[in-house]
Amino acid sequence: DTAWGVGMYASLALDGAGFPHIAYYDWNNFDLKYARWTGSAWAVQTVDSAGSVGRFTSLALGGASYPHISYHDGSSFDLKYARWTGSAWAIQTVNSAGSVGEYTSLALDGSDNPHINYHDRANNDLKYARWTGSAWAIQTVDSAGSVGSYASLALDGAGIPHIGYYDGANLNLKYARWTGSAWAIQTVDSAGDVGAYLSLALDGAGTPTSATTTAATAT
Repeated sequence: DTAWGVGMYASLALDGAGFPHIAYYDWNNFDLKYARWTGSAWAVQTVDSAGSVGRFTSLALGGASYPHISYHDGSSFDLKYARWTGSAWAIQTVNSAGSVGEYTSLALDGSDNPHINYHDRANNDLKYARWTGSAWAIQTVDSAGSVGSYASLALDGAGIPHIGYYDGANLNLKYARWTGSAWAIQTVDSAGDVGAYLSLALDGAGTPTSATTTAATAT
């Protein structure tokens, strides 16, 4: 897409053939857009154009390489989710309580059910939503101070969520994982101002191996 004002908040995933798929924000039209490489050209679609939508985008590919996208609705201040059914985009509002949905991170479990972490700006909390198969189950992960921006989500082999995120009150990098009954939270790094712009990855044992930050460290 070469139109002016496109490409912000981009999220990339590769399919089994190694072809790129990209979800992104069209600033010019305030739309969520999606592009995929067909092998010879870029196929571009508008996913959602209702109001100002598409910032804080996160993309994952499910079965048949169908895209699933979490994103922020800037008009209603909601968390939204879109998936390609094979013929159309199915769009849902995941959470509309207050101002929610920034800094989304999306992962799919083995059944292609979406899991999304995001920032609750109204309460300055880190929140997590998962699709149960019939409804969205929503939890507050961390509510200590101003937390949850720059969050990154990964699921281990058992579908258990692990989240790296920024503690804006203490300027720390934090990490949360679901134990099966509660969220276990740790401070990973507290040396200076750390934890923004992070990315989380898990190794084969489900251990976090790549929670990193490019934030400037205070001197």
